[in-house]
Amino acid sequence: MLLSTTALYGAAALFLTQTPSQEASADPQGGVTTVEQVVVTGARPRGAVDTDIAPEVELDEAEIAAYGASDIAQLLEFLEPVTRSSRGSGPPVFLVNGRRISGFREIRGLPTEAIQRVQVLPEEVALQFGYRADQRVVNFILKDPFRSTTAEVELRGATEGGRSGYEIESDVVRIQGDNRWSFDIEYERDSPLYETERDIVREPGSSPFDLTGNVSAPTFGDEIDPALSALVGETAVLAPVPAGGSSLADFAAAYGPARSDDLTAYRTLQPLTEQLQISGTLKRGFGRDIQATLSGELTDRSTERFNGLPGVTLTVPAGEGGSPFSSPVQAFRYLDAPSALMSRSDSLSGEIGVVLDGFLGDDWRWTVNGDYSRSETDTETGRGYSAADYQARLSAGGSGLAPFGPLDPGDFDALPIDTASSINSVWSAEVVLNGDLFELPAGDVRSTLTFGAERQDQDSESLRSGVFSARSLSRDRLNAQASLDVPLFEQDEETPNLLGDISLNLNAGYEDVSDFGGLERLGFNLNWSPMEGLSFLGGLSEENEAPSLGQLNDPVISTPNTPVFDFATGETVLVTRITGGNANLEAESRRVSRLGVNWQPLEDQDLRLTSTWTRTVIENDVNSFPAVTAALEAALPDRFERDASGVLISVDARPLNFAEVEREDLRTGFNFSRAFGTPDPSQARGGPGGFGGPPPGGPGGPRFGGGPGFGGPGGGPGGRGRGGGMQPGQGRFNISVFHTWRLADEILIAPGVPVLDLLDGDATDANGGSPRHQIEVQGGVFRNGVGMFLNASWREGTQVDGGTGPDLFFDDRATVNLNAFVNLDQREALVDRFPWLRGGRIQLGVQNLFDSEQRVVSSDGETPLNYQPDYLDSTGRRISVSFRKILF
Repeated sequence: MLLSTTALYGAAALFLTQTPSQEASADPQGGVTTVEQVVVTGARPRGAVDTDIAPEVELDEAEIAAYGASDIAQLLEFLEPVTRSSRGSGPPVFLVNGRRISGFREIRGLPTEAIQRVQVLPEEVALQFGYRADQRVVNFILKDPFRSTTAEVELRGATEGGRSGYEIESDVVRIQGDNRWSFDIEYERDSPLYETERDIVREPGSSPFDLTGNVSAPTFGDEIDPALSALVGETAVLAPVPAGGSSLADFAAAYGPARSDDLTAYRTLQPLTEQLQISGTLKRGFGRDIQATLSGELTDRSTERFNGLPGVTLTVPAGEGGSPFSSPVQAFRYLDAPSALMSRSDSLSGEIGVVLDGFLGDDWRWTVNGDYSRSETDTETGRGYSAADYQARLSAGGSGLAPFGPLDPGDFDALPIDTASSINSVWSAEVVLNGDLFELPAGDVRSTLTFGAERQDQDSESLRSGVFSARSLSRDRLNAQASLDVPLFEQDEETPNLLGDISLNLNAGYEDVSDFGGLERLGFNLNWSPMEGLSFLGGLSEENEAPSLGQLNDPVISTPNTPVFDFATGETVLVTRITGGNANLEAESRRVSRLGVNWQPLEDQDLRLTSTWTRTVIENDVNSFPAVTAALEAALPDRFERDASGVLISVDARPLNFAEVEREDLRTGFNFSRAFGTPDPSQARGGPGGFGGPPPGGPGGPRFGGGPGFGGPGGGPGGRGRGGGMQPGQGRFNISVFHTWRLADEILIAPGVPVLDLLDGDATDANGGSPRHQIEVQGGVFRNGVGMFLNASWREGTQVDGGTGPDLFFDDRATVNLNAFVNLDQREALVDRFPWLRGGRIQLGVQNLFDSEQRVVSSDGETPLNYQPDYLDSTGRRISVSFRKILF
């Protein structure tokens, strides 16, 4: 008699949840009822990182499923609060099955169903794999075997309207032992969001330009014409142009506040974006445990941003062009030509990487990484129109010109477009050797040796206001790093000691940068585990880092009509913002001190408590240009340009060196996960998503790895610290809460100027200084194919001292993101009726669930223009709905 697929899955579940010393009881019909206890002993689980440092976060299949993420890229978005490093701003180090990979592109599109377990480890573990200790380590343990082909369509949009988009993605994955290949293609598009689609309120009279226009005297602020003043009963210094007619009576009838209703026309808060991305990976295993991986990625991205309408200023002689005034006046007019100030950026980037790794004998592993990347970016920014020719004809008494009537952009000369282009290419290669040197009483002394070389070329060209400039930089890097792990004491059950397990890491590195010379790195870390489930990790590192070629050599781009709050005047003004590279940057020196504790207080519960204190001191910190404050303008006057009347007209926002930066914070939190509900062994049919429903592919057998929680080194039962895995029919919930207490955040911009205290009234960005307290909360629940995951954050309010101008107060802000999903395979009645839904999942995502806004109020009770809520968060609440189907 043939066994059914369901029976086979039930038998597999029973086998995986028993130990050799157990016997499962059965009901009279022969069904499995209970498993009393699960115990797993033996070697380190397959694919786990071989280290004495405990993971800070460890997720099994059930916990991964509770996030409802489609692929690894989306899962990492949800995990960002726990993968973020307090020691650096870069992404985590990614491993697969405890081994280095060729780059994130290798795993970006892998479906989460392919993951058996995820480990998040402290920065110190990165040293073991030849990286610096300023990135956390995320290890993905993949199922074997596994195969899938998926397709997903997502629609998204803001609940307030205006911005909408869609995304289409498909990927193919095959895993069999050491062999793996995958292919992923993704296309997405988001529409532009205009200021007129949000509640952007302009300050009356903040700009004299308008489509219909305003007039003033040749010297702004003087009386326009005594006759007009007599008609309106006050001294007229700025008057709207009438919509029809141009007599003095028409001007008097239209007199009132300056026209500015059209200032928001054709200005985008969010640009039009379009992106196509293709990536693929081929991995093969060879004899003697040698593995080779080849991966590549190609990305084509474009953006279009509208910066408003071009303005022209015309001097209208008395009696010319229909002027009713007795003396010349100035007319401030917009031209109806939105593309004249449009900024468009197109980039094409490609990456290809290879990694080879294997073993030398039993104790040494070698890894060779090679990578080549190239990116090309072109940017065009319109500068508007010149009124010189039109003005000359108007001054000469040209007939047919109507400066107070509709203006045709064709009557004006377009100014040359500003252009910027850059080509950046990087060749790199690295060799890593890792293994045991010799044995001490407490264990083996392990070392990691890294040797690398890199060649980077960047060429940039820019044309600004008709002036052409070009730069070409190259940089060669040679680096070497050594890391030594020395076990000092080891806890032995037969001869216990009072100290427990203690190990020491010593690391040093040297990098020769062709344009900066030699840069050194030194560090040590001490790992102490006095008892099972409790560990302390402390360390100190000092390193030097050169600014990137982009920070040095990016093409200079001038963006007009950028709103900036001027603390000196207390007004929001439109300035030209200059961005790009700064060739005068110096190398920075960084010193990081760190002490952390990781505690799992209950052996049978998946509860983990962590707390980390970090102090960072940086000399010559390379930083993007901060917000415009009175203190910064006093320290860097050459970065600001004002006109004769003191109005801010330009800000040079290229990166710069801060003399010294000091930060200190304490981050404390916990992760807790637990299964709930009564087990139901009849549901042990590991289809996609892990529960219920026959596997795709029919009686030919499952095409996916087993469902979550069904034992084994990556499954729920018996996994270290799992507190009892999720059995068929059960659900699982998880929650994590982390609190960051910023103890110090000070910046010395340059010697001789006051220190900026970001916790006490100073700021370096538009968010208004550093919050002293931040809280991040994550929580999810998953059962029978239905799940919901919440990600919430709260940051304390801050303030910025305005000096001679008004102060700004930033309110507290809390945001909540929701992700809910249904695996349709577990809606049996539905898929029986609509078989095409088999293998499908419907997902609902809500960003900023309660549509919270950042409220900013000045000391005079007003909200500055560029601090209006719709400027700080123009999209607001965004909803996405996606349908994902596992095709086979």
